[in-house]
Amino acid sequence: MGGSSMGDAGGGAWQFPGGLTKPRIMIVGDSISAGPGCYKKYLLQTLTDNHYSKFEFVGEYSDDCGGVVRHSAVSCSTAEQYTHATFTMSNCSVGTTFKGLSALMTSQKPDMVMLQLGVNDVWGGKSVAAILASYTTLVQQARAANPMVVLAVARIQKIRPNCSDDPALTNQAQALESAVPGWALQLSTAISPIFTADLWTNSDWSKAETNDCVHPNDVGAQRMGMNWYNTLKTILTPN
Repeated sequence: MGGSSMGDAGGGAWQFPGGLTKPRIMIVGDSISAGPGCYKKYLLQTLTDNHYSKFEFVGEYSDDCGGVVRHSAVSCSTAEQYTHATFTMSNCSVGTTFKGLSALMTSQKPDMVMLQLGVNDVWGGKSVAAILASYTTLVQQARAANPMVVLAVARIQKIRPNCSDDPALTNQAQALESAVPGWALQLSTAISPIFTADLWTNSDWSKAETNDCVHPNDVGAQRMGMNWYNTLKTILTPN
């Protein structure tokens, strides 16, 4: 199963400031979090089944996967786009303006951010260094709004855009996910820890677990939900 790692703070215990009993958790991501990525309902169900209830999912958007998990994920979006106050896209939702992370921190006031971005950056040809720089900016923006924010950053799942025979983008995705733990360790602090969620190791880009070698089908969504759960259980405590 996927696991988690982080920087200075120890895992397996309540990671939030004293007095905070029900942290607000905001999911920020692309279509794999917004839809057709539907891991969120499975994550919530697994948390509930294991007696975790001391949290609240918050976000700009209602769940489009038959669940009740609010989120701030936008299909087609990149990590770089979320670094802007607002952004628009030329390839999806044309004419719609979306809030970047700094604006979302103001409107939603999360205590924790689950960040699942990078797939579209890789797909668009961004370098690992450029994507990590966007991640760093997002961490800085989150902390500017909430100096004690907890972050959980995805090591993105395996992808093979267009089910291509060419492994180049899969290899680029792996280069990114492999770099995330070291990046997180450098930026993590005792009061604002950065956890990493391993969505990569046990994922499968084939159509056994995806619709199109990128977006998880129901089997892949269940696996992703469990992988996220394995990280959140090191941050939250059960009832």
